[in-house]
Amino acid sequence: MKNKLRRALLANELTLGAWIQIGHPACAEIFGRAGFDWVCVDLEHGAIDLETMANIFRALSAFDAVPVARLPLNDPIWIHRSLDAGARALIIPMVHTAAQAESAVREAKYPPRGVRGFGYSRANVHGMDFDAYIADANDEIAMIMQIEHADAIANLDAILAVDGVDGLLIGPLDLSGSMGITGQMDHPDMVAALRKYLDACQAHKKAAGIHIVRPNADNIRQTVEAGYTLVVLGLDNVFLDDASRASLKAAGR
Repeated sequence: MKNKLRRALLANELTLGAWIQIGHPACAEIFGRAGFDWVCVDLEHGAIDLETMANIFRALSAFDAVPVARLPLNDPIWIHRSLDAGARALIIPMVHTAAQAESAVREAKYPPRGVRGFGYSRANVHGMDFDAYIADANDEIAMIMQIEHADAIANLDAILAVDGVDGLLIGPLDLSGSMGITGQMDHPDMVAALRKYLDACQAHKKAAGIHIVRPNADNIRQTVEAGYTLVVLGLDNVFLDDASRASLKAAGR
């Protein structure tokens, strides 16, 4: 298996990713050169279109970083087009049920496992690597479901049991909102939900993921010690903001 992100997910080994919301290939080049295992283009909250994403993936091809797309919704067209653009892993938002997880996996896999259509695309070098690509794609594409709602917490075991779900990524803020405690990460109900999430992932031997929006040595250590193995470190606009403010502070402003 060439996809080191999927290898890490299946082995439940620590893998570190970066997050792009600024739609420019330079961000990918910086993250790729820095040494992240994978780089995700945020199609849900970033103002990035498919063509821009393809150019970001082209920039990543110069580095040992897996190209990932976080989709705007669990939709066949977005799944197909993102994979054809060259995504080697998909993060599917707002997955609440096993049926929704199964639908995403089926759309991302070629027959007989799924229903993804065959065609020339950037992913298979516009047909030049067509046969090799379709022979390996079902094994090479990683599928990660986002858990962002109380209903998803209730259905964790069923979601994790879906064949082809390689890992989960928790969305704590949306989850807290669905529970009526928006942003209250220390609320007992929120603590219990996160504990259930980690326990379920460990029971099913699946990767538990989380996004540390403003990473530092302490919260990274705490996250890894808690059992998370799929970890997103920051995002491009936050890094830019933090470094800008730190530079001005250092200059006495």
